[in-house]
Amino acid sequence: MKIAIVAPSSVPYVIGGAENLWWGLQAALNARPGIEAELIKLPSPERNLAEILASYRRFAALDLLHFDLVISTKYPAWAIRHPNHVVYLQHTLRGLYDTYPDHLPASFDSGAAAALGLPAPVIEALRLTRPGDLTVDAVTEALQAAMQHAPDSSLWAFPGAFSRAVVHLLDAIAMQPGHIAHYGAIAETVARRQDYFPAGAKVSVHHHPTGLKKADHPAGGPVHEGIFSASRLDRPKRIDLVIEGYLRAEVDVPLRIAGSGPDEARLRALAGGHPNIHFLGRLTDAQLAQEYARALFVPFMPRDEDYGLITVEAMQAGKAVLTTADAGGPTELVTHGQNGLVVPPEAGAVAAAMRQLCHDRNATIEMGMLGAARIAPVTWEGLCEAMLSWSRKPAATTAAPAIGAKAKPVVAVINTFPIAPAVSGGKLRLYGLYRQVAQTFAVHFVNLGPPHLPRHVRELGPGFVEEVVPKSKAFGAEAISLEQKVGASAEDLAAALKPELVPEWLEAIDRAARSADIVVCSHPYGYPALRRVSKVPFVYESHNVESDLKRGIYGRHEWATELVRWVEQQACWEARAITACSDEDAARLRELYRLDNPHLCIETVPNGIDLGAVPFRPASVKAMRRAVMRTDRPVALFMGSAHGPNIEAAHAILAAAAQAPGIDFVLMGSVCHAVADAPRTPNVGLVGVVSDAEKAMWLDVAEFGLNPVVSGSGTNLKLVEYAAAGLLVVGTPFGARGSAFVAGEHYLAAENAALAEGLRQALALPEETRNRIIAAAYATIRDSGDWRGIAAGYVKLLERVLAG
Repeated sequence: MKIAIVAPSSVPYVIGGAENLWWGLQAALNARPGIEAELIKLPSPERNLAEILASYRRFAALDLLHFDLVISTKYPAWAIRHPNHVVYLQHTLRGLYDTYPDHLPASFDSGAAAALGLPAPVIEALRLTRPGDLTVDAVTEALQAAMQHAPDSSLWAFPGAFSRAVVHLLDAIAMQPGHIAHYGAIAETVARRQDYFPAGAKVSVHHHPTGLKKADHPAGGPVHEGIFSASRLDRPKRIDLVIEGYLRAEVDVPLRIAGSGPDEARLRALAGGHPNIHFLGRLTDAQLAQEYARALFVPFMPRDEDYGLITVEAMQAGKAVLTTADAGGPTELVTHGQNGLVVPPEAGAVAAAMRQLCHDRNATIEMGMLGAARIAPVTWEGLCEAMLSWSRKPAATTAAPAIGAKAKPVVAVINTFPIAPAVSGGKLRLYGLYRQVAQTFAVHFVNLGPPHLPRHVRELGPGFVEEVVPKSKAFGAEAISLEQKVGASAEDLAAALKPELVPEWLEAIDRAARSADIVVCSHPYGYPALRRVSKVPFVYESHNVESDLKRGIYGRHEWATELVRWVEQQACWEARAITACSDEDAARLRELYRLDNPHLCIETVPNGIDLGAVPFRPASVKAMRRAVMRTDRPVALFMGSAHGPNIEAAHAILAAAAQAPGIDFVLMGSVCHAVADAPRTPNVGLVGVVSDAEKAMWLDVAEFGLNPVVSGSGTNLKLVEYAAAGLLVVGTPFGARGSAFVAGEHYLAAENAALAEGLRQALALPEETRNRIIAAAYATIRDSGDWRGIAAGYVKLLERVLAG
């Protein structure tokens, strides 16, 4: 596919955000197989109306039919005519649109225009901005002839009411419906501006990244020790507001300002030679990246900015951004109190915000981390996908008969941990569910794995493969750093925040997404990685309401919880469909993220079990097996991974064991490592992570299955496993959330403080009552908890998504 990016070259020449977009987009398109992209620029001076007319006419005359797709972003380049023309709008000639001076007239004198010999249809079109059958050539020819006839007419004033009408008409002709394959905008701010697009046009907004490469390590000064801003030094960028706020803030942190421009002398005078205000001039990209890396935060407060690459570059560098409520594009990326501050455009408010950001450095650094997560999905690859999806597709042709077809459609699943061995609830769910899904779909997991293992692909079952990519050293270091900050395991946080640290994972996701018919994000933490490389639609498979779960784990580290919330929210907002483990979780996701789109499917895919793999053992058989082990003491089993709610439950079990010396307590799974150093009585055994055979042995002999969980989200798979094996479940009502289990009917309810008493009551139950509860629990999972039945419903959902 041959693509032309068509753009104006400013006279005099300057480099700005537009050039950043054109160069980055061209490079990203050329990096894609089968695509050749060219950047075509024409000099476009804009010092007077005559020059503007000439530029529009030069672009209208371009013959670009040897390209399959043409992309324009800025006036007057969209004057080209091409059957497959996408407009990705940065801005119009703003001085004649949204920044047109208030003191100038809004309408021109039609009589004066007629006196200059302009045809009546042109004057009427100019007055009403109604293109009709006019072309760019017809309008510019008529205007240029009139200019030759009366070159000194006041009608040609620039800016002025007539020149404003001319440019509006030329833009309306160029961008009228039918001429453009698709309308896009770089920001909501641009999409909302009056008269930028034809009335009723559907406009897609897609933020674009920066071409500035992030500095890996700051150099030339201490980290988090400066306030840094970069901009062209002219009045709309309001660097004067930054300086005035800084002078009032009276903080002992230097302000460094990069850039040059016509307002530089005035700004230097405003700074008054302050020893801590440094004007750096124009920097190279490498120098600019280093300044971002060294900064504590970045102030950027233009007036009604189109988009604002400074915001993107600051966030990419992991820096909080200080902006103003009227800044336009930056406010689409900066959320007040999360990844920066948004304040009124007043020096006093800016000063107060600067003091806050300087004095509470830890909070400022945490905001920067959230900013990095916010901007992570904004990639060149994603922009390319958008451009290609917006273009008109070639007319259908008669296809040659297929030599062979795929036996099954492919579902690619993005996850952050290996499935095998399936020794925890999350792994058991993925293994059990997708082993059955593989009867209908070819299942390809792309998972992160331990750093010591090589990258490999393993078959977990027929049509069910798992590709495991080892975590890099840099990723491990990032995870450890985050763990030290939040006081809990943070590998999933690292995956969401820094997916680029495992480039092999991104490459594997990209390849899998290209070949798959459906993509699934299992957990939200793989969503940023997917969006780094692809814009394909996906199904979001939630295992929990992650933001609720992490709030209990991360405690006071609100920035970490907010990061999880943002990632989960984006996954929900972009998903084609969502699955939840329980009806309660589905309702909570709808409420939390305002998922009120009636067309968004949110279905419950509950936790289950392969009933054929877990034999049901009556109490009499369990007693016989305990006798073989030469014990007649009842055994209470708890299974769990080293997950916050499980660790909390394990400590409750250790306390209950001290109060129930006549019962043997067995803890199984990686949760044992988390409580290995805790005091425990002799009737507690920690067996750790075990093989499937040893796990089956403990399920065979255990009398009680413990589930004293009081926090977290999702549902507890252990509940299903206990019931399938014939154990009497004793646990909290919270632990039974999302299941069909009713206290007293399917399990015995006991809060943590009364767990020992609950077990004593269970021992005292008549045999008939105990057997009735166990049988009722087993019947419930037999009817609705087998993976085959659960997977059948999930497959129907995937098939609906596949059918569109």
